[in-house]
Amino acid sequence: MLFDRLAVTEDCSVLKSETKREGNRTFITIKKEELPASGKVRIFGELTKARTGDDGFYLLPRNIGMTGDFCVCFRLREDVTYAVSKPVMSLFGIKKDGLCALVRIDRNYKYALRVTVRNGMYTLEAEYDFSDHDAPYDDLRFEIIELPPDSGYADMARAERETRLARGEITPLSEKCKRPAVEYARKYPLIRIRMGWKESPSPVIHQTIENEPPMRVACDFARVRDIADELRRQGVEGAELQLVGWNKSGHDGRFPQLFPAEPLLGGNEGLKQTIEYVKSKGFRVSLHDNLIDEYEIADVYTPDDIAVNRSGKYIQIGHYGGGYAYHVCPKKQEKNMRRNIPLLKELGLNGLHFTDVISIVEPDDCHAPGHECTTGEGIRTVCQIMDAEREAYGGFSSEGTMDFAVGHIDYGLYVSFGDGFGKKIIPVADKIIPFFELVYHGIILYNPTSPTVNYTIKSPRDRLTFILRGGRPTFYLYSKFRTGAANWMGEDDLTADSDEDLSRSVSMIKRGLDEYRSTGLDSLQTVFMRDYRIDGDGTETAEYENGTVIKGYFGTDSGSKEKSPAPMMYTVSRV
Repeated sequence: MLFDRLAVTEDCSVLKSETKREGNRTFITIKKEELPASGKVRIFGELTKARTGDDGFYLLPRNIGMTGDFCVCFRLREDVTYAVSKPVMSLFGIKKDGLCALVRIDRNYKYALRVTVRNGMYTLEAEYDFSDHDAPYDDLRFEIIELPPDSGYADMARAERETRLARGEITPLSEKCKRPAVEYARKYPLIRIRMGWKESPSPVIHQTIENEPPMRVACDFARVRDIADELRRQGVEGAELQLVGWNKSGHDGRFPQLFPAEPLLGGNEGLKQTIEYVKSKGFRVSLHDNLIDEYEIADVYTPDDIAVNRSGKYIQIGHYGGGYAYHVCPKKQEKNMRRNIPLLKELGLNGLHFTDVISIVEPDDCHAPGHECTTGEGIRTVCQIMDAEREAYGGFSSEGTMDFAVGHIDYGLYVSFGDGFGKKIIPVADKIIPFFELVYHGIILYNPTSPTVNYTIKSPRDRLTFILRGGRPTFYLYSKFRTGAANWMGEDDLTADSDEDLSRSVSMIKRGLDEYRSTGLDSLQTVFMRDYRIDGDGTETAEYENGTVIKGYFGTDSGSKEKSPAPMMYTVSRV
């Protein structure tokens, strides 16, 4: 391969790069001294050039707003530029005349992947902007894995998985399942229960004890015990009940403050009694907390926790039940985590502890004097947090599955929001594929997209997507909590407002567990996915390394809003 003009600046200056060849791998380094103090650098534009009509494709990873990863074929199309920022996986693939490769990117800076089509010429570049976030502090590092010319995206996925396994960056799920909480999670569904919350987004953005809005009680601790009873009555053999909004002022109410457990729900004693009761019924139980968001009303609030951007301003992202959510510097998140662990451990929890957000976003770079934190340091810090919580509780889960987190979590609530905020149009995408699932099925448990939460009450497309992409059944009582804003897990919900509502909700959970077992997805969780084929007739096929094949037919009406649990068209075959 030739690396002429590998990296260029905005003024077209060419940066020096160092290359090292080892077998079919080329390692590329651009020294930090070469990088501009501000402005953009674009990498790989020359290497990835292709012309309209050429055979081949680019493979790009999804961000958290997309339903999947996608292929860009070199077909005739209008001039367009499209960028993927904050990619879930730090890589891209390319197949063209003379080159078939997986390109791996060291995620030590924030960057975007940019596809450009102009005058019949395609390019794919990694674009770094040193103006807004980190100034240059580390080298840029890349790894190109060349593959046989007849390779496809499944081969690229295998190359990524095998590379990370060989380097000890990830662990097979079969190994993780030696921990009892993870093995239980593999076998049984997760049931998250949002117990209480204030209006979100809140009309009071700067909250104090005096002006704090009231909290809605949706499900108190006594009602959680009723849920456990109904699960047992309907023959649900196992489930992990995860309490959300159990803390003071409910979900997103006063984070990172947790205690006292919300008195309107039953307080500390009600929480302890419920944990023991759920366990006595043969189920596991875990709690939800949040380290990244800090609200002014929290009794532990301190401006010194808040991340500061390069312009010297506090980073404020999100507007929820507690008002404005300020982002906590990763180094301060670790401090708060260390305070919480002994308080939570004494409760006797035995499920996969859940810390919100931490695995679904790139950590903030912080420029606050005294606790500066680069993107790379932030990633290392949040991984240490995840490891510490997994060690403390016997298992760890979070909201998403960014690839830096995959080696440190056991379960991700969803790989991406998918169409949870409305359908995202990708003008350069010719095929949407579950590349993440091809890489990481058999490594972690996950739910494919946020709309597939509560999948047994969702559309045929969502239900079939869940099965074909190999998800773990995930249910959420009171998933809807946003007022006048998108509920990214859908507008259809499970509740326990009445005994009839509770009975129906549990029947949908039981349906999910029964199907999980009948398809064999429970035993397939520890098996790598070998291939995923998408045919033009609406058929998609997932193939596993043990010979299991699941074939589903989406058809032309697969976007139907029909929500009844009508039979779906899929088959499962095993060698």
